[in-house]
Amino acid sequence: MKKDLFAVLSIALMSVIMISCSTSTTTSKLISIDDYTFARQGDGDQLATISNPAVYQKGETVHLVLFNVGPFKKDDSGFNWFDLDVEITGPDGTIVLSETGLLGDGGRLALENNIASSPEGTFTSTPEMTAGKYKFKITIYDRIGKGRATQTATFTLE
Repeated sequence: MKKDLFAVLSIALMSVIMISCSTSTTTSKLISIDDYTFARQGDGDQLATISNPAVYQKGETVHLVLFNVGPFKKDDSGFNWFDLDVEITGPDGTIVLSETGLLGDGGRLALENNIASSPEGTFTSTPEMTAGKYKFKITIYDRIGKGRATQTATFTLE
């Protein structure tokens, strides 16, 4: 009986914590994320950061940029290899987008100090999407060292 009550209370507490948080970072013992920001396309190939709260217009591309992620392990050839997963959840809680392994072999490179300075995930919204708060979740992982880190943050579509 006590175990059942404890399990129910634990689940209820976790639900309250998840609902009340709009951003979170989960890191493994092997990889960490220093910080993050939302951005939009600026001049040329440059991204322009967005102040909090991040608000986009329907049809706009949303960029979630992570800062100083790592350290990643090197293989015997001296290369690091990281990859990204992106998941977008809509205002009603349904998953709008779920993409895994976005970098593939493109994430295999030699990183300075084994740190990825500004990896990013992107999501292109459409004019038909529902206005409201969306959750952007990006998971970055080390294909050699097996560590992973996840950043979750919310943005608004108007």
